[in-house]
Amino acid sequence: MQLSSLPLRIRPSHRFRPFHNSVTASKTPDVFTNSLRKTLEAHRSTNRSRLIRKIYPIEDPAGLWRPKIPPESHADYQPPVEPALPNAEYSSDTPDPGSKKRQKKRKSHVDISSRQSIIDRHGENAIQPAGIGSAQSPWVRKLELPRTNAEITLDAEIRALDQYLTPKAQEQDRIEKLKIEVASLLKTVVPHAPRVIGSHCTGLVLAHSDLDFILPYEDLPRSLERDRRPSPTRPQIQGAHIHLLRQVQRALQHTDTFSDQVELSDKRNPALSARHRPTGLLLQFYCGEGIPAITEYLQDYQVEYPTLRPLYAVTRTLLEARGLFGSSQASIGPDGLAMLIVAFLKMNHGRFPGPNNLGHQFLALLQFYGTQVDLQSIGVAVDPPGLFSADMLPVAPDAEEPAHRRGQRSLISAKRTAVARRNALVAQRLCIQDPTHYMNDLGRSCTRTSELQSAFAAAHQQLRHTCDEWPKDGNIKCSSVLATTIRANFDSLENMRNQLAYL
Repeated sequence: MQLSSLPLRIRPSHRFRPFHNSVTASKTPDVFTNSLRKTLEAHRSTNRSRLIRKIYPIEDPAGLWRPKIPPESHADYQPPVEPALPNAEYSSDTPDPGSKKRQKKRKSHVDISSRQSIIDRHGENAIQPAGIGSAQSPWVRKLELPRTNAEITLDAEIRALDQYLTPKAQEQDRIEKLKIEVASLLKTVVPHAPRVIGSHCTGLVLAHSDLDFILPYEDLPRSLERDRRPSPTRPQIQGAHIHLLRQVQRALQHTDTFSDQVELSDKRNPALSARHRPTGLLLQFYCGEGIPAITEYLQDYQVEYPTLRPLYAVTRTLLEARGLFGSSQASIGPDGLAMLIVAFLKMNHGRFPGPNNLGHQFLALLQFYGTQVDLQSIGVAVDPPGLFSADMLPVAPDAEEPAHRRGQRSLISAKRTAVARRNALVAQRLCIQDPTHYMNDLGRSCTRTSELQSAFAAAHQQLRHTCDEWPKDGNIKCSSVLATTIRANFDSLENMRNQLAYL
Protein backbone atom coordinates (compact mmCIF):
# COMPACT_ATOMS: atom_id res chain seq x y z
CA MET A 1 0.00 0.00 0.00
CA GLN A 2 1.35 3.38 -0.97
CA LEU A 3 1.68 6.23 1.48
CA SER A 4 -0.44 8.57 -0.64
CA SER A 5 -3.42 6.27 -0.34
CA LEU A 6 -3.49 6.58 3.47
CA PRO A 7 -6.20 8.77 5.02
CA LEU A 8 -5.14 12.30 5.87
CA ARG A 9 -5.55 11.70 9.60
CA ILE A 10 -2.74 9.13 9.71
CA ARG A 11 -0.25 10.93 7.54
CA PRO A 12 3.04 11.80 9.29
CA SER A 13 2.60 15.06 11.17
CA HIS A 14 6.21 16.17 10.84
CA ARG A 15 5.51 17.17 7.23
CA PHE A 16 3.06 19.88 8.35
CA ARG A 17 4.58 21.41 11.49
CA PRO A 18 7.88 23.27 11.71
CA PHE A 19 10.77 22.19 13.86
CA HIS A 20 11.24 23.97 17.22
CA ASN A 21 14.39 25.72 16.07
CA SER A 22 12.71 27.14 12.98
CA VAL A 23 10.93 29.90 14.99
CA THR A 24 13.39 31.99 16.95
CA ALA A 25 12.48 33.99 20.01
CA SER A 26 13.94 37.15 18.50
CA LYS A 27 11.01 37.35 16.05
CA THR A 28 8.50 37.35 18.92
CA PRO A 29 8.44 40.75 20.67
CA ASP A 30 6.79 39.28 23.79
CA VAL A 31 9.56 36.78 24.48
CA PHE A 32 12.58 37.64 26.61
CA THR A 33 15.12 34.86 26.40
CA ASN A 34 16.76 35.76 29.72
CA SER A 35 13.66 36.40 31.84
CA LEU A 36 10.60 34.20 32.23
CA ARG A 37 8.93 36.81 34.45
CA LYS A 38 9.20 39.55 31.81
CA THR A 39 7.87 37.17 29.15
CA LEU A 40 4.82 36.29 31.22
CA GLU A 41 4.12 39.93 32.08
CA ALA A 42 4.43 40.93 28.42
CA HIS A 43 1.98 38.23 27.35
CA ARG A 44 -0.49 39.20 30.07
CA SER A 45 -0.27 42.85 29.08
CA THR A 46 -0.86 41.99 25.43
CA ASN A 47 -3.84 39.82 26.25
CA ARG A 48 -5.39 42.49 28.49
CA SER A 49 -4.94 45.19 25.86
CA ARG A 50 -6.81 43.05 23.31
CA LEU A 51 -9.72 42.30 25.63
CA ILE A 52 -10.07 45.28 28.01
CA ARG A 53 -9.80 48.96 27.25
CA LYS A 54 -10.09 51.45 30.10
CA ILE A 55 -12.17 54.56 29.40
CA TYR A 56 -12.89 57.63 31.50
CA PRO A 57 -16.40 58.99 30.90
CA ILE A 58 -16.77 62.74 31.12
CA GLU A 59 -20.26 62.53 32.59
CA ASP A 60 -21.91 59.87 34.69
CA PRO A 61 -24.49 57.71 32.86
CA ALA A 62 -28.14 58.36 33.53
CA GLY A 63 -29.52 56.61 36.57
CA LEU A 64 -26.13 56.23 38.28
CA TRP A 65 -26.12 57.33 41.91
CA ARG A 66 -22.85 57.98 43.70
CA PRO A 67 -22.87 58.13 47.51
CA LYS A 68 -21.43 61.23 49.13
CA ILE A 69 -18.14 60.37 50.82
CA PRO A 70 -17.47 62.49 53.93
CA PRO A 71 -14.04 64.19 54.17
CA GLU A 72 -12.99 62.10 57.17
CA SER A 73 -13.23 58.95 55.04
CA HIS A 74 -10.66 60.16 52.49
CA ALA A 75 -7.24 58.51 52.53
CA ASP A 76 -5.36 61.79 53.05
CA TYR A 77 -7.68 63.14 55.74
CA GLN A 78 -6.13 64.47 58.93
CA PRO A 79 -8.40 65.46 61.83
CA PRO A 80 -8.17 69.07 63.02
CA VAL A 81 -6.29 69.71 66.23
CA GLU A 82 -8.80 70.53 68.94
CA PRO A 83 -7.91 72.53 72.05
CA ALA A 84 -7.50 70.56 75.24
CA LEU A 85 -10.60 70.52 77.40
CA PRO A 86 -10.56 70.93 81.19
CA ASN A 87 -10.12 67.80 83.24
CA ALA A 88 -13.68 68.06 84.56
CA GLU A 89 -15.04 67.34 81.10
CA TYR A 90 -13.30 63.99 81.05
CA SER A 91 -14.94 62.64 84.21
CA SER A 92 -16.21 59.10 84.25
CA ASP A 93 -19.80 60.31 84.66
CA THR A 94 -19.81 61.86 81.20
CA PRO A 95 -21.31 59.50 78.62
CA ASP A 96 -19.27 58.51 75.61
CA PRO A 97 -20.60 60.49 72.62
CA GLY A 98 -19.29 58.01 70.02
CA SER A 99 -19.10 54.30 69.56
CA LYS A 100 -16.01 52.21 70.27
CA LYS A 101 -15.44 51.73 66.56
CA ARG A 102 -15.40 55.48 66.00
CA GLN A 103 -13.02 55.99 68.90
CA LYS A 104 -10.67 53.35 67.50
CA LYS A 105 -10.74 55.00 64.07
CA ARG A 106 -10.13 58.43 65.58
CA LYS A 107 -7.22 57.09 67.62
CA SER A 108 -5.61 55.57 64.55
CA HIS A 109 -5.89 58.90 62.72
CA VAL A 110 -4.22 60.70 65.61
CA ASP A 111 -1.43 58.15 65.81
CA ILE A 112 -0.72 58.39 62.09
CA SER A 113 -0.80 62.20 62.01
CA SER A 114 1.46 62.47 65.05
CA ARG A 115 3.91 60.05 63.49
CA GLN A 116 3.95 61.93 60.17
CA SER A 117 4.36 65.39 61.75
CA ILE A 118 7.07 64.59 64.28
CA ILE A 119 9.31 67.27 62.76
CA ASP A 120 6.71 69.97 62.11
CA ARG A 121 5.17 69.83 65.59
CA HIS A 122 8.39 70.81 67.28
CA GLY A 123 9.45 73.34 64.66
CA GLU A 124 6.80 76.02 64.41
CA ASN A 125 6.78 78.34 61.44
CA ALA A 126 9.07 81.25 62.09
CA ILE A 127 6.71 83.72 60.38
CA GLN A 128 3.11 83.32 61.46
CA PRO A 129 -0.15 85.07 60.59
CA ALA A 130 -1.03 88.03 62.78
CA GLY A 131 -4.39 88.59 64.37
CA ILE A 132 -6.60 91.59 63.70
CA GLY A 133 -4.75 94.78 64.54
CA SER A 134 -1.52 93.02 65.63
CA ALA A 135 0.54 93.09 62.43
CA GLN A 136 4.23 93.66 63.10
CA SER A 137 6.80 95.55 61.04
CA PRO A 138 10.25 95.05 62.62
CA TRP A 139 12.01 96.09 59.39
CA VAL A 140 10.99 99.77 59.81
CA ARG A 141 12.76 100.27 63.14
CA LYS A 142 15.83 101.86 61.57
CA LEU A 143 14.14 103.11 58.42
CA GLU A 144 14.24 106.91 58.16
CA LEU A 145 12.67 108.30 55.00
CA PRO A 146 10.29 111.11 54.11
CA ARG A 147 7.01 109.18 53.81
CA THR A 148 5.32 111.48 51.31
CA ASN A 149 5.42 109.00 48.40
CA ALA A 150 3.90 105.55 48.86
CA GLU A 151 5.83 103.88 46.03
CA ILE A 152 9.19 105.16 47.27
CA THR A 153 8.31 104.13 50.81
CA LEU A 154 7.28 100.67 49.58
CA ASP A 155 10.58 100.33 47.71
CA ALA A 156 12.54 101.22 50.85
CA GLU A 157 10.47 98.87 53.02
CA ILE A 158 11.01 95.88 50.74
CA ARG A 159 14.76 96.47 50.84
CA ALA A 160 14.61 96.92 54.62
CA LEU A 161 12.65 93.66 54.98
CA ASP A 162 15.29 91.86 52.92
CA GLN A 163 18.02 93.32 55.13
CA TYR A 164 16.10 92.34 58.27
CA LEU A 165 15.73 88.71 57.11
CA THR A 166 19.41 88.40 56.11
CA PRO A 167 21.36 86.32 58.66
CA LYS A 168 23.57 88.38 60.94
CA ALA A 169 27.25 87.70 61.47
CA GLN A 170 26.68 85.83 64.74
CA GLU A 171 23.99 83.69 63.16
CA GLN A 172 26.20 82.90 60.20
CA ASP A 173 29.05 81.88 62.50
CA ARG A 174 26.73 79.47 64.30
CA ILE A 175 25.68 77.98 60.96
CA GLU A 176 29.30 77.40 60.03
CA LYS A 177 29.90 75.61 63.35
CA LEU A 178 26.83 73.48 62.72
CA LYS A 179 28.18 72.45 59.31
CA ILE A 180 31.42 71.30 60.93
CA GLU A 181 29.46 69.46 63.62
CA VAL A 182 27.37 67.58 61.06
CA ALA A 183 30.45 66.64 59.02
CA SER A 184 32.10 65.29 62.18
CA LEU A 185 29.04 63.22 63.16
CA LEU A 186 28.80 61.61 59.71
CA LYS A 187 32.51 61.16 59.10
CA THR A 188 32.39 57.40 59.65
CA VAL A 189 28.96 56.91 58.04
CA VAL A 190 29.05 58.48 54.58
CA PRO A 191 31.76 57.81 51.97
CA HIS A 192 32.10 61.51 51.14
CA ALA A 193 31.65 64.57 53.32
CA PRO A 194 28.20 66.20 53.02
CA ARG A 195 28.08 69.39 50.96
CA VAL A 196 25.81 72.38 51.51
CA ILE A 197 23.17 73.10 48.86
CA GLY A 198 19.95 75.07 48.73
CA SER A 199 19.48 78.69 49.78
CA HIS A 200 22.70 78.74 51.81
CA CYS A 201 24.50 78.10 48.53
CA THR A 202 22.40 80.06 46.03
CA GLY A 203 22.48 83.40 47.88
CA LEU A 204 18.75 83.44 48.70
CA VAL A 205 19.23 82.43 52.32
CA LEU A 206 17.01 83.99 54.97
CA ALA A 207 17.44 83.91 58.74
CA HIS A 208 15.02 80.99 59.10
CA SER A 209 15.95 79.05 55.95
CA ASP A 210 16.53 75.32 56.26
CA LEU A 211 20.08 74.01 56.08
CA ASP A 212 20.27 71.58 53.14
CA PHE A 213 22.99 68.99 52.57
CA ILE A 214 23.67 66.65 49.71
CA LEU A 215 25.41 63.34 50.31
CA PRO A 216 27.55 62.71 47.22
CA TYR A 217 26.96 59.25 45.81
CA GLU A 218 29.18 58.04 42.99
CA ASP A 219 27.17 56.50 40.17
CA LEU A 220 29.76 54.83 37.94
CA PRO A 221 27.41 53.88 35.05
CA ARG A 222 26.60 57.60 34.67
CA SER A 223 30.18 58.52 33.86
CA LEU A 224 30.55 61.54 31.58
CA GLU A 225 32.66 59.44 29.23
CA ARG A 226 29.63 57.37 28.22
CA ASP A 227 27.39 58.56 25.40
CA ARG A 228 24.21 57.00 26.78
CA ARG A 229 23.83 57.16 30.53
CA PRO A 230 21.13 55.48 32.62
CA SER A 231 18.56 57.42 34.61
CA PRO A 232 19.78 58.86 37.94
CA THR A 233 16.46 57.85 39.56
CA ARG A 234 16.39 54.19 38.52
CA PRO A 235 15.30 51.75 41.25
CA GLN A 236 18.78 50.45 41.87
CA ILE A 237 20.13 53.90 42.73
CA GLN A 238 16.99 54.87 44.65
CA GLY A 239 17.50 51.87 46.88
CA ALA A 240 21.14 52.78 47.44
CA HIS A 241 20.16 56.36 48.34
CA ILE A 242 17.56 55.19 50.86
CA HIS A 243 20.09 52.80 52.40
CA LEU A 244 22.60 55.63 52.83
CA LEU A 245 19.96 57.96 54.30
CA ARG A 246 18.95 55.30 56.80
CA GLN A 247 22.53 54.99 57.94
CA VAL A 248 22.63 58.76 58.48
CA GLN A 249 19.30 58.57 60.30
CA ARG A 250 20.63 55.97 62.75
CA ALA A 251 23.78 58.00 63.33
CA LEU A 252 21.86 61.19 64.13
CA GLN A 253 19.31 59.42 66.33
CA HIS A 254 22.09 58.30 68.67
CA THR A 255 23.08 61.90 69.45
CA ASP A 256 21.60 64.25 72.04
CA THR A 257 21.41 67.14 69.58
CA PHE A 258 18.96 65.30 67.29
CA SER A 259 17.74 62.09 69.03
CA ASP A 260 14.07 61.52 68.08
CA GLN A 261 13.85 64.58 65.82
CA VAL A 262 14.93 62.66 62.70
CA GLU A 263 12.52 61.47 60.02
CA LEU A 264 12.98 59.82 56.63
CA SER A 265 10.37 60.72 54.03
CA ASP A 266 8.96 58.19 51.58
CA LYS A 267 8.46 60.60 48.71
CA ARG A 268 9.52 60.09 45.12
CA ASN A 269 12.81 61.85 45.94
CA PRO A 270 13.67 60.54 49.43
CA ALA A 271 15.01 63.05 51.94
CA LEU A 272 15.99 62.97 55.59
CA SER A 273 14.75 65.74 57.90
CA ALA A 274 16.42 66.43 61.24
CA ARG A 275 15.62 69.15 63.77
CA HIS A 276 18.71 70.51 65.55
CA ARG A 277 17.57 70.87 69.16
CA PRO A 278 19.98 73.58 70.38
CA THR A 279 19.23 76.00 67.51
CA GLY A 280 15.83 74.83 66.28
CA LEU A 281 17.05 74.74 62.68
CA LEU A 282 15.71 72.11 60.28
CA LEU A 283 18.36 70.14 58.40
CA GLN A 284 17.55 68.35 55.14
CA PHE A 285 19.71 65.58 53.68
CA TYR A 286 19.51 64.41 50.05
CA CYS A 287 21.56 62.07 47.88
CA GLY A 288 22.96 62.92 44.47
CA GLU A 289 25.99 63.03 42.24
CA GLY A 290 26.92 66.60 43.15
CA ILE A 291 25.69 70.17 43.53
CA PRO A 292 22.38 70.57 41.64
CA ALA A 293 22.57 72.59 38.43
CA ILE A 294 19.83 74.93 39.66
CA THR A 295 22.31 76.41 42.15
CA GLU A 296 24.45 77.96 39.42
CA TYR A 297 21.36 79.15 37.56
CA LEU A 298 20.03 81.04 40.59
CA GLN A 299 23.44 82.58 41.24
CA ASP A 300 23.59 83.85 37.66
CA TYR A 301 20.01 85.15 37.77
CA GLN A 302 20.81 87.25 40.84
CA VAL A 303 23.67 88.88 38.97
CA GLU A 304 21.39 89.59 36.01
CA TYR A 305 18.45 90.74 38.15
CA PRO A 306 19.58 92.32 41.46
CA THR A 307 15.95 92.73 42.55
CA LEU A 308 15.43 88.96 42.61
CA ARG A 309 16.51 88.53 46.24
CA PRO A 310 14.37 91.32 47.79
CA LEU A 311 11.37 90.23 45.71
CA TYR A 312 11.92 86.65 46.86
CA ALA A 313 12.17 87.72 50.51
CA VAL A 314 8.97 89.79 50.50
CA THR A 315 6.96 87.26 48.46
CA ARG A 316 8.03 84.37 50.66
CA THR A 317 7.14 86.37 53.79
CA LEU A 318 3.72 87.12 52.31
CA LEU A 319 3.07 83.42 51.63
CA GLU A 320 4.45 82.21 54.97
CA ALA A 321 2.13 84.58 56.82
CA ARG A 322 -0.76 82.83 55.07
CA GLY A 323 0.50 79.27 55.53
CA LEU A 324 1.13 78.89 51.80
CA PHE A 325 4.83 78.17 51.56
CA GLY A 326 6.70 74.88 51.42
CA SER A 327 5.92 71.32 50.39
CA SER A 328 4.74 70.55 53.93
CA GLN A 329 1.93 73.05 53.30
CA ALA A 330 1.18 71.52 49.86
CA SER A 331 2.39 74.77 48.32
CA ILE A 332 5.31 76.20 46.40
CA GLY A 333 8.88 75.58 47.56
CA PRO A 334 11.96 77.84 47.61
CA ASP A 335 13.30 76.90 44.16
CA GLY A 336 9.86 77.07 42.57
CA LEU A 337 9.14 80.52 44.03
CA ALA A 338 12.53 81.84 42.95
CA MET A 339 11.99 80.59 39.39
CA LEU A 340 8.46 82.01 39.34
CA ILE A 341 9.93 85.44 40.10
CA VAL A 342 12.74 84.95 37.57
CA ALA A 343 10.20 84.13 34.85
CA PHE A 344 8.31 87.35 35.65
CA LEU A 345 11.49 89.43 35.55
CA LYS A 346 12.53 87.89 32.24
CA MET A 347 9.12 88.44 30.66
CA ASN A 348 9.21 92.09 31.83
CA HIS A 349 12.85 92.79 31.02
CA GLY A 350 13.41 96.55 30.68
CA ARG A 351 9.91 97.46 31.87
CA PHE A 352 11.03 99.04 35.17
CA PRO A 353 13.94 101.40 34.47
CA GLY A 354 15.47 103.76 36.98
CA PRO A 355 15.93 103.57 40.77
CA ASN A 356 13.27 103.07 43.45
CA ASN A 357 11.20 100.76 41.25
CA LEU A 358 11.09 97.74 43.56
CA GLY A 359 7.62 98.67 44.78
CA HIS A 360 6.32 98.86 41.20
CA GLN A 361 7.85 95.46 40.42
CA PHE A 362 6.26 93.85 43.48
CA LEU A 363 2.84 95.28 42.63
CA ALA A 364 3.15 94.11 39.02
CA LEU A 365 4.29 90.65 40.18
CA LEU A 366 1.25 90.26 42.45
CA GLN A 367 -1.10 91.48 39.74
CA PHE A 368 0.36 89.25 37.05
CA TYR A 369 0.24 85.99 39.00
CA GLY A 370 -2.88 87.00 40.89
CA THR A 371 -5.27 88.10 38.16
CA GLN A 372 -3.72 88.08 34.68
CA VAL A 373 -2.96 84.36 34.27
CA ASP A 374 -4.68 81.14 35.30
CA LEU A 375 -1.99 79.20 37.14
CA GLN A 376 -4.21 76.12 37.35
CA SER A 377 -4.21 75.53 33.59
CA ILE A 378 -1.12 77.40 32.32
CA GLY A 379 2.52 76.50 32.80
CA VAL A 380 5.30 79.01 33.45
CA ALA A 381 8.60 78.69 31.57
CA VAL A 382 11.85 80.34 32.66
CA ASP A 383 14.25 79.70 29.79
CA PRO A 384 13.07 80.84 27.32
CA PRO A 385 10.62 82.88 29.41
CA GLY A 386 6.91 82.65 28.70
CA LEU A 387 3.67 80.83 29.34
CA PHE A 388 2.50 77.58 27.79
CA SER A 389 -0.68 75.55 27.69
CA ALA A 390 -2.36 72.94 25.53
CA ASP A 391 -3.83 75.64 23.27
CA MET A 392 -0.46 77.39 22.82
CA LEU A 393 1.44 74.30 21.70
CA PRO A 394 1.25 72.97 18.11
CA VAL A 395 -1.17 70.11 17.63
CA ALA A 396 1.43 67.74 16.15
CA PRO A 397 5.04 67.73 17.35
CA ASP A 398 7.69 68.61 14.82
CA ALA A 399 10.59 66.29 14.11
CA GLU A 400 13.01 69.12 14.96
CA GLU A 401 11.03 70.43 17.92
CA PRO A 402 13.35 72.12 20.47
CA ALA A 403 13.98 70.46 23.81
CA HIS A 404 12.12 73.04 25.88
CA ARG A 405 9.03 72.60 23.71
CA ARG A 406 9.11 68.83 24.14
CA GLY A 407 9.35 69.33 27.88
CA GLN A 408 6.35 71.67 27.86
CA ARG A 409 4.37 69.17 25.84
CA SER A 410 5.18 66.47 28.41
CA LEU A 411 4.19 68.65 31.37
CA ILE A 412 0.92 69.70 29.75
CA SER A 413 0.21 66.11 28.76
CA ALA A 414 0.36 65.14 32.43
CA LYS A 415 -2.26 67.80 33.18
CA ARG A 416 -4.53 66.64 30.34
CA THR A 417 -4.28 63.04 31.46
CA ALA A 418 -5.23 64.08 34.98
CA VAL A 419 -8.26 65.95 33.62
CA ALA A 420 -9.34 62.86 31.66
CA ARG A 421 -9.01 60.75 34.79
CA ARG A 422 -10.83 63.41 36.82
CA ASN A 423 -7.86 63.87 39.16
CA ALA A 424 -8.36 67.49 40.18
CA LEU A 425 -5.27 67.72 42.42
CA VAL A 426 -2.85 66.85 39.62
CA ALA A 427 -4.81 68.68 36.93
CA GLN A 428 -4.82 72.01 38.80
CA ARG A 429 -1.45 71.95 40.52
CA LEU A 430 1.16 74.60 39.79
CA CYS A 431 3.42 73.98 36.79
CA ILE A 432 6.87 75.64 36.54
CA GLN A 433 9.28 74.25 33.95
CA ASP A 434 12.74 73.66 35.35
CA PRO A 435 15.32 75.46 33.16
CA THR A 436 17.95 72.87 34.11
CA HIS A 437 15.74 69.91 33.16
CA TYR A 438 12.86 70.68 30.82
CA MET A 439 10.95 67.55 31.82
CA ASN A 440 10.98 68.50 35.51
CA ASP A 441 8.18 70.45 37.19
CA LEU A 442 9.31 72.75 40.03
CA GLY A 443 5.70 73.42 41.02
CA ARG A 444 4.79 69.77 41.53
CA SER A 445 4.48 70.14 45.32
CA CYS A 446 1.88 72.93 45.05
CA THR A 447 -1.65 71.55 44.90
CA ARG A 448 -3.18 74.65 46.53
CA THR A 449 -2.79 76.67 43.35
CA SER A 450 -6.13 78.47 43.62
CA GLU A 451 -5.33 79.57 47.19
CA LEU A 452 -1.87 80.72 46.08
CA GLN A 453 -3.33 82.80 43.26
CA SER A 454 -6.05 84.22 45.52
CA ALA A 455 -3.37 85.28 48.01
CA PHE A 456 -1.50 87.16 45.27
CA ALA A 457 -4.69 88.83 44.06
CA ALA A 458 -5.80 89.88 47.57
CA ALA A 459 -2.31 91.18 48.43
CA HIS A 460 -2.23 93.27 45.25
CA GLN A 461 -5.63 94.76 45.99
CA GLN A 462 -4.73 95.60 49.59
CA LEU A 463 -1.33 97.04 48.70
CA ARG A 464 -2.73 99.07 45.81
CA HIS A 465 -5.44 100.48 48.07
CA THR A 466 -2.89 101.40 50.74
CA CYS A 467 -0.69 103.18 48.21
CA ASP A 468 -3.64 105.10 46.78
CA GLU A 469 -4.81 106.19 50.23
CA TRP A 470 -1.32 107.07 51.47
CA PRO A 471 -1.35 110.77 52.44
CA LYS A 472 0.83 113.12 50.45
CA ASP A 473 1.51 115.46 53.37
CA GLY A 474 3.26 112.83 55.47
CA ASN A 475 0.58 112.82 58.15
CA ILE A 476 0.24 109.05 58.42
CA LYS A 477 -1.66 106.92 60.88
CA CYS A 478 0.41 103.74 60.42
CA SER A 479 4.17 103.35 60.22
CA SER A 480 4.36 100.89 57.30
CA VAL A 481 2.90 100.44 53.84
CA LEU A 482 3.94 96.82 53.64
CA ALA A 483 2.72 95.67 57.06
CA THR A 484 -0.93 96.27 56.15
CA THR A 485 -0.60 93.68 53.36
CA ILE A 486 1.73 91.08 54.86
CA ARG A 487 0.03 91.00 58.28
CA ALA A 488 2.63 88.75 59.89
CA ASN A 489 3.86 87.98 63.38
CA PHE A 490 7.63 87.68 63.83
CA ASP A 491 7.84 86.65 67.50
CA SER A 492 8.82 83.05 66.70
CA LEU A 493 11.45 84.27 64.25
CA GLU A 494 12.94 86.61 66.86
CA ASN A 495 13.07 83.80 69.44
CA MET A 496 14.75 81.46 66.97
CA ARG A 497 17.31 84.06 65.97
CA ASN A 498 18.14 84.85 69.60
CA GLN A 499 18.54 81.16 70.31
CA LEU A 500 20.77 80.77 67.26
CA ALA A 501 22.96 83.81 67.87
CA TYR A 502 23.57 83.55 71.62
CA LEU A 503 23.89 79.81 72.00
